[in-house]
Amino acid sequence: MSALRIFAAVSETETLTQAAERLGITQSAVSQTIKQLEIQTHTQLVDTRSRPVRLTPSGQVLKDYALQIIDDTKRMLADVRLTAKGGTLPLNIGMVDSFCDVAGLQLMQQLNPYVSKLTLRTGLGSSLSQDLLNRNLDILITSDPIDEHPELQRYPILRDPFVMIVPDNCSEEGSVTAAWLAENVPFIHYTRESRLGKLTDLIARRLDIQPQTAYELDSTQTLMRFVQSGQGWAITTGLCLVRYPELLQGCRVLQLASGANARHLTMLCRENELGVLPEQIATACRSIYSDEIVPQLIKIAPWLEQQAYAITEMPAI
Repeated sequence: MSALRIFAAVSETETLTQAAERLGITQSAVSQTIKQLEIQTHTQLVDTRSRPVRLTPSGQVLKDYALQIIDDTKRMLADVRLTAKGGTLPLNIGMVDSFCDVAGLQLMQQLNPYVSKLTLRTGLGSSLSQDLLNRNLDILITSDPIDEHPELQRYPILRDPFVMIVPDNCSEEGSVTAAWLAENVPFIHYTRESRLGKLTDLIARRLDIQPQTAYELDSTQTLMRFVQSGQGWAITTGLCLVRYPELLQGCRVLQLASGANARHLTMLCRENELGVLPEQIATACRSIYSDEIVPQLIKIAPWLEQQAYAITEMPAI
């Protein structure tokens, strides 16, 4: 850490002497530290012949890591001191929009007594995942388990079934199937870059259908408005329906493949950093889903009671 602090000071000043004066050490100590870092990394990090001194490309990479490590260390020490005094920790949580809109407030209220400050981020799953990996988030509730990072700790939360929403003007009770819709009615698709868009394509392949995509949208609210106005049919999830019940007027919610397709929301965090708090948060999420959200789903479509439920283990593939 001492070496990284010295290197960071060099990267922010014009000469080794200025870095030494900022740190209150000798210019020789700064020079020796830079040489030791270059020996350890097997590359030149600083061009000391230029005026002002200039980082090499390798030195710029090390600078970015050094600043991040220094910031994380400051936060770590602050949290340790706070906990030692009997205080609570600040917590940065990320959630996918669909869960945050229907459960975010309740979860924040339940967590408030256990943390000193709560920061909540929502948005696209891919950017939230990167925030967790970059340590900008402590907790992430997402439909992407980020399996390529096995070092993360995972807490399965809930099963969110996929359904079809169809405008009244192109459906008749008991006669509509995904295959018929794919052939006869325009399809309203989530953007293919989104997690829901990718899962929709996976479901279409499983069902061996090729929907006639007329629109690609990145907003559930807009997607439901298009269906409501009779522009076509769509595949979405139970959580998404609960967010905008008013947009279901003039639409029917239909089962998709007898409820066989669902996304599973998981809570992710770094292992052994937050004690028992992750398990408490996961338990709270499951309770909110079972006690408050599922009853709303049942009002929309009674058969969803068998398809939407909290989970403690991911289903076998």
